[in-house]
Amino acid sequence: MAVNQKRQKELKALGFLLQNDKEHFAVRFLSRAGNFTTEELANINYIADKYGKGYSGVTTRLQIEVPWIKNEDVENVIEESQKLRLRHGGTGMKVRPLVSCKGTVCLHGNIDTQGICRELEEKYFGTDTHAKCKIGIVGCANNCAKASLNDIGIMGRTVPEYVEENCVGCSLCVKACRQKALELVDKKIVFNEELCVKCGGCVRACRTGGFIAREKGAEIFVGGRFGRGMSLGTSLGRIFSEDDIVGVVDNIMDYYKENGVAGERICKTMDRIGQEKFINDILHSI
Repeated sequence: MAVNQKRQKELKALGFLLQNDKEHFAVRFLSRAGNFTTEELANINYIADKYGKGYSGVTTRLQIEVPWIKNEDVENVIEESQKLRLRHGGTGMKVRPLVSCKGTVCLHGNIDTQGICRELEEKYFGTDTHAKCKIGIVGCANNCAKASLNDIGIMGRTVPEYVEENCVGCSLCVKACRQKALELVDKKIVFNEELCVKCGGCVRACRTGGFIAREKGAEIFVGGRFGRGMSLGTSLGRIFSEDDIVGVVDNIMDYYKENGVAGERICKTMDRIGQEKFINDILHSI
């Protein structure tokens, strides 16, 4: 028998999404910055075996869904999940599950993506917003988690500075630069800054201090979205230190809550207020 609309709405808020057969649910278990402990994975397997069909799937925002939960089993799943300390949810006009790449341990990472994600998750996940709101954190210009397609996107950056007197012409930096922004000419580096994406590869490769980090932290984008409507996030136009990132996100969230209207994602608020004013107001509040 099909599940009525009232129950669908109530359960969706708890992370139980009705399947297309209109009789079963998929329950969405929440990760922390994309990570599950081995105990949590074992407990999710237990739920999938007992109440589903013995399998689960990973969502695009790094959560795990267990499908084929019968309507009559939902309350038992909720009760057992609570005992097993599994979190479920992640839908509605709220801050959705935060997504982070593995930048904390990645060779290319410029910031502690996992730590920043967990800190922001503690503050914002599940809080009410004018429309759904997505936050994504990536460690470098590879942008694996597509930060610029989130309402708030954080991208780790290292701005290099060439110190000619320290350069020995070894060309390690040239080999590390995938953007071809560096060239070795007469045993010295020619640096085309227009091609640089601030990935930090040259700084990490250099052994003599020929390249150093002039700035290290993150570029922050606002107003991205992807789906039925697409909008690339707009950069705030500067590099923020790692210690300042959470505070900048606080300012963005406060401004959005104060100036947005019901049903309006950040990109729409920016369109209505004016992108330049939105960005300038955020920067002036920092």
